[in-house]
Amino acid sequence: MATGDRLLVGAIDFGTSFSGWAFSFKHENERSPPGATVKVWHAGTITTEKTPTCLLLKADGTFDSFGYDAEKRYGELSAQHLHSEYFFFRQFKMKLFEPFGKGIKRDMMIRDEIGKQFLAIDVFAISIKYLVEDLIKIVNQRITGELLPTDIGWVLTVPAIWSDASKQFMREAAIKAGIYNDQLRVALEPEAASIYCRHLPVDASTNESKLAISNLPIGTKYMVLDAGGGTIDITVHEVQESNTLREVRAANGGAWVENFGEQSI
Repeated sequence: MATGDRLLVGAIDFGTSFSGWAFSFKHENERSPPGATVKVWHAGTITTEKTPTCLLLKADGTFDSFGYDAEKRYGELSAQHLHSEYFFFRQFKMKLFEPFGKGIKRDMMIRDEIGKQFLAIDVFAISIKYLVEDLIKIVNQRITGELLPTDIGWVLTVPAIWSDASKQFMREAAIKAGIYNDQLRVALEPEAASIYCRHLPVDASTNESKLAISNLPIGTKYMVLDAGGGTIDITVHEVQESNTLREVRAANGGAWVENFGEQSI
C-alpha cells in the first residue's frame, strides 16, 4: 500500500536546530489539501510549532527526554553537577552533512556536549522514535478506537544536498525507530516545500490578483530556497503539465558554520 493510500500520513521534519511533526487523515487531505494538524510545543509561556532538536539519554543509553524538555532537564542536571552522567546531543544532524558521504557508516560514533561518544544511528533512531510515538499518542486521543501501525504512512524530510549515503542513513535510522520500510517515504525538503506551495495563493503578474502555483502557466520557473538551521538548499522548479514539476537545476547549497556564519557554497 502506498503512503498516500493509508488512513493517515504522518510527516516528520527532523531539523538541525528544530524538529516537529504533522499529520493528515486521508479524507481530510482529499477534501481540503494541504490541510494538516501540526504539533504545538510548549516551553513555559512560549509556544512554537517546532521543538529544539535536542536529545537527552540516561547513563545506560536509554531515552530521558527530547526538545524543550531535554534542554530544561539538562539545565537542572548541570546545576546539580549531575549532567556528566547523562548524554546530551544537539546540532547532531550536521554529522550527516559529509561531502560525497565520506565517513557515513552504520557504526559511526558522535560526541555529546561534553565529548562522550555514542552510536550515531541510535541517537537518530531514538529521536525519531520519540517523534513517532508522540504523534501517535496525540492521534489516538482524537479518534474512537485505536490506529494500527499499518494504517499510517510516514514521510521523513531530508536536505536535497545530502549525499545518497546520508539519505540512506536516515532511512535506516527511521526503520530502527520502528517504521516499516514499505510505510516510509524519504522526501527532499525543497520538493516537499514546492508541493505544499502549489496549494497556497501567491502574487503573480497575471490577469488574476491571486492564484496558486499549480495555476501558473506551464513553463513557469521559480526558485525554492530552504534556509534551515544547518544547511541551505537552493533549487529551481518548472511547472509542467498535469500538475507536475520538473527540477530545472540540481539542488545546490552548503552548510552554515557555528554562530550562523556562512560557509562557502
